[in-house]
Amino acid sequence: MSHTLPELIEIIKHINRNPTPNPMSQEEVNRLRVRKYRDPQNNETTELSESLKALLAYDRDLISPNNQKIFSSLLRRLDENGVIHSDSPDSDAYYGNYMDQSGKSMEEFAPIWANDACLPALIRIIHPGDQGIFIYVSERDDAGEYPIARVEGFEFWMEESSLIEYLYGIFTDEEIITAEWQQRRNENEARDKALLDLESLHEQLYAKLAELDD
Repeated sequence: MSHTLPELIEIIKHINRNPTPNPMSQEEVNRLRVRKYRDPQNNETTELSESLKALLAYDRDLISPNNQKIFSSLLRRLDENGVIHSDSPDSDAYYGNYMDQSGKSMEEFAPIWANDACLPALIRIIHPGDQGIFIYVSERDDAGEYPIARVEGFEFWMEESSLIEYLYGIFTDEEIITAEWQQRRNENEARDKALLDLESLHEQLYAKLAELDD
């Protein structure tokens, strides 16, 4: 197996727990765009990854072996113009760092995560477990794919080379790292190092957390 996108889709077709796939038409897929930046004031958009386009054309309501609708979050962020708006790691940091046990809401702690205007958009992929999984909309590689980023607590890091690599793990329950994927991981991390260095809890948050200890 060469672990290509067409091979992945064939695997998914046999394991998809959605008994009635709900495909997007090619016309719908062609008009889709994603916000390029996390900053809600920046309206610039860019292309989706090729794998995301193909998977939405197969089944927008794709259900994983864990009975989760993988694309439900991004579909909620899809506006009437076909633009997917960025998500945020705020909720992951809020619950992952037990801020919810303080009795204060997320809004009271905001801003929770760094909000530099250059940070790329995040497309959340519904995932089993405590980690937040995002398509990291920095730059598409030569295969038309964006890397996958993960967040847990206050940690943020780049993991899989693409949605393809991530979903192979979910739908085969195997830990697969090919030489090509590893090379792409290394290239993505090197290319996006300056952005990843900015991914952290917001500097203003620490004073608010310190108040809880007073």
